[in-house]
Order: sequence, then structure tokens, then C-alpha cells
Amino acid sequence: MQDFIETLHVYDYILFALSGSIFLTLLFLAILIRDKIRPSLLLILLSFIILIAGPIIGYQFIHSTLYKTKISELSIKKLEFSQAVVIKGILTNLGKQSFKKCKISSSAYKGANNFVEEIIFPLKPFIKESIVKDDIIDINDSIKFKLLLEPFTYTNEYNISIKVNCI
Repeated sequence: MQDFIETLHVYDYILFALSGSIFLTLLFLAILIRDKIRPSLLLILLSFIILIAGPIIGYQFIHSTLYKTKISELSIKKLEFSQAVVIKGILTNLGKQSFKKCKISSSAYKGANNFVEEIIFPLKPFIKESIVKDDIIDINDSIKFKLLLEPFTYTNEYNISIKVNCI
């Protein structure tokens, strides 16, 4: 939770405040027209949808446009003589602002055999690792990164996911 709060910006706080104020306004209007049941219930339903969906969709939209990243030249190699996996790549800032700090996270989870497992297995990885790059990355600039997953003792089929969160 603390990691999430650290990644919030002014835009996010404005979005959350706007969603909350629209929620309260629609709720107040529903109370004012409580004699008309259908419009009142519709306003209450709409206010709760805005309260829940507004911040989620808005957060995703803000972070996909302002803080867009691209990972290229990704290389994942399991080492033969040690219990580790090395992940190398290049992180590029495609957003509309310079980044001050980027957290690159990787997790390894079991290989899936069906649709249900594809949803469940990433939720419970057997190993996770993160690095933080405190370099300033200007717009359209890139930095190299190297991440090490160890001890990596899993011998069956596995998948590795990489997630980047920059501010």
C-alpha cells in the first residue's frame, strides 16, 4: 500500500477528489429527489459506479499516457552453474514527463496449462524481485537495467512477468 501511495502524483489526487465530490453531489441530489424513487435510485447507483470506477479507470489512463514506458531488448537467461535468472533490458520513457524514479519488478510463476491457471498463477508467484532506478530519465531517453532472481530453484515450466512503475 505504501508503494502505491508513493507513486501518486498531483493528477491522481485531483482525480480522487473529483470522483469523491461527484459521488457526494449525486448522492445529495438523490436525497433531494427521494420522492421520485427511480431517478433517486439511478443517481445512487451512478454515484457508486463513479466512486469505484472513476479512480480506477482514471488512474490507468493517467499512468498510461503521462508515464508510458517501453521495455526493449529484453533478455532472460537462466544461469547454469548457479541458482539464478538474469533479466536484462532497456527501459525507455515514452511518456509526457521526465521520470525521477522507476521501480522495475519481476516475478516468476508456474506455467499455465489452461485459462483458469493463466489467471490464478500470476497472483501467487514463487519468487519476486524489484530494483529501483533513481536516475532521471528524460522524454524519449533510455536506461539499461539488470535484475537478478535468486535463489531460483524451480525446474518445471515457468513464466516471468516484468512490471515497470515510474514517477
